[in-house]
Amino acid sequence: MRPLNFLFSFFFSSVLISAAQEKVHNHQDLNHSTRRLLLRDEGLSQLSYVDISKPTSNWYTPVPPGRDLQLIGNGKVLIGTGSGYEEREITSGKKVFELASFAGTIAARRLRNGNTMLVGLNWQGKEGIVLAEVDLKGNLQRTINYPGFTYVRLVRETPSGTFLITANDIVFEGNDSGVVIWKAKLTGPEKTNAWQASRLANGHTVVSTGYGGNVQIFGTDGNKIAAIGGPADVKPNFYAGHQILSNGNIVVTNWQGHGPKFGSSGVQLLEYTHGGELAWSWTQDPVKYSSLQGVIVLDGLDLNLLHVENENGVLTPVK
Repeated sequence: MRPLNFLFSFFFSSVLISAAQEKVHNHQDLNHSTRRLLLRDEGLSQLSYVDISKPTSNWYTPVPPGRDLQLIGNGKVLIGTGSGYEEREITSGKKVFELASFAGTIAARRLRNGNTMLVGLNWQGKEGIVLAEVDLKGNLQRTINYPGFTYVRLVRETPSGTFLITANDIVFEGNDSGVVIWKAKLTGPEKTNAWQASRLANGHTVVSTGYGGNVQIFGTDGNKIAAIGGPADVKPNFYAGHQILSNGNIVVTNWQGHGPKFGSSGVQLLEYTHGGELAWSWTQDPVKYSSLQGVIVLDGLDLNLLHVENENGVLTPVK
């Protein structure tokens, strides 16, 4: 298939940002007035809960620096930290568990088997990307090593038990023996810092490209099929954590910069159709946010169950 490019530009109404409330924009005939969100803000090192229809339920709490967030069941969310991970209550943000014995952790993800996969670089006595699987007590169960890489961000376990990993301008799939079985090269700046990858049922791989400022989709042969981003009004900067919804749409955070002063910059939560049309967006309150890095759209999900990506890349409960 000849690569297509869905980078597009179309009219987008300018937004007046209110310090009193966030702004929701439905660009299609969608009703997201009851949407609920978990958001990770890297600029403020903050975790927050947003109920668009009931803002009195919203909360905001400081958390340690780190990457990724995930529903893990029993009303809790897991967040990666620099020394492991924390578990927090979704109703309040209160910390209920912490693993802090793995200094150098870059990201953390709960696996289908109930263990947690920690991600590091030049770590645990190994060179390159290292995955360290720990049980619920923090005991190391195994390590998987992909040598030769100098950068890593998030990991996603596929339904077949392999791992999708982002490594600067490379996204690859590796098996549990440390063998790279598929990879693709992103287009964009040399220092792309790609963030997250998801696998679709047709074998395509969706990647939020970091400083590429878009979402790129790759075929099974590693060739780019599409790029989704824009328009310029949202100030595309660094596309970070994303979620594929049950309708195939992609929700992605548009991180704007390190530190506390980016709340007025860009539209930081965007939803695109798989064909590249901006379907919905949410403009952050600059008093409460700086720079969003991660998102979970909670609508339709069972907060009492662990969620992982299924064969369509959609969050699904593990029962």
